Amino acid sequence: MKFIQKLYFAGNALQAIERYKEAFGCTEKSVILYEDAVKNSWTEPDPQREGTVYHSEIMFGDQEVRMVDTKDVSHLQLIRKLDYAVGFRTAEEVKKAFEVLSRDGEVIQPLECPPYMVIIGSVRDCFGIQWTLMCDFNY
Repeated sequence: MKFIQKLYFAGNALQAIERYKEAFGCTEKSVILYEDAVKNSWTEPDPQREGTVYHSEIMFGDQEVRMVDTKDVSHLQLIRKLDYAVGFRTAEEVKKAFEVLSRDGEVIQPLECPPYMVIIGSVRDCFGIQWTLMCDFNY
């Protein structure tokens, strides 16, 4: 069994995928746009959804995350209420991801080095998703 997280976006999932590749070193297993889903008869045509993500499989290390564009506001509201914690092996990786995600975003908790952890900080990225980035002593 594997646990797969799903992140919803409001038409900008492709931009999010590119930003997360830069921040986390993610890789794409697959990305299917709505127009490709229409060509394969998986969904009904909707010109407003062209260029948006119908389905994706993005790898955050060994963890698969699916990123899709949705028109369902309740999905977007739910995702914006959660805090996604990511553990890194080094403080340098945390600092790089923090810098990338805080670009056009909002720093919630600046990076700090508390006695119980190498480094930790929180940021809400430009897509409205909150991330807590950390490096534990025991990673």
